[in-house]
Amino acid sequence: MINISMIDDDRTALQMIQKCVSKTAEGRNGVSFAGYERPEDFLEEIKKRRCHVLISDIDMPGMNGLEAARRAKEINPRVFIVFVTAHMEFAIEGYRMDAFQYVLKSEISERLPGILKKLMDMLEREQRDYCVIGTKSNKKKVLCDEIIWIKKEKNAKYVTYILENECCTERESLEGAVKKLGGGAFLIVERGCAVNLRHVVRLTDCALHLSNQDTVAISRARMAGVKEKLNRFWGEEGW
Repeated sequence: MINISMIDDDRTALQMIQKCVSKTAEGRNGVSFAGYERPEDFLEEIKKRRCHVLISDIDMPGMNGLEAARRAKEINPRVFIVFVTAHMEFAIEGYRMDAFQYVLKSEISERLPGILKKLMDMLEREQRDYCVIGTKSNKKKVLCDEIIWIKKEKNAKYVTYILENECCTERESLEGAVKKLGGGAFLIVERGCAVNLRHVVRLTDCALHLSNQDTVAISRARMAGVKEKLNRFWGEEGW
């Protein structure tokens, strides 16, 4: 399921955005969308309904779109933000927020469908990738994208998969676990640790900060390779 949320205090503009989203999503299974005239209503709703894509006006009375986006990212750091605005100067603020894109309201019908298609294609690819992990007596089918990172203690026979709301163990080598998940977004960053690059929120001098608030150290020997792979991955994903 791909959940798209839209915020605009102008009901006419919100209806235009909803129409664009609905038309772009035609023929796709598992896409839902909801519109809000007040950012506060959106923020209350996403505590129960995960938001994958947020399309938001910026200039609104009370809480503006930038603040709504910041709070949405606190709840789900993986949410993709698309700002729509009638004012060019707000585009700069959008980039400071690491928005996926910004769109002038006068260009919604021309630009928004292409942006949405790219996001939906990417999210659908992620949500098709499943794997089975766990012990013989306790197997679990999970989305690869739900696995945030993998760790293996020194001399341990089991790896631990850290997911958004739970952990699973499996008798496997760290290299074997990464290979099982198809490589791609998973990268070994330290002798006993591999991370899902999709869940990296920030890179500092010696560590990766992940979407669940965990911090994973990077070995000095792997630092250059991790930076190169992460920058390339972010570029390919369109962040």
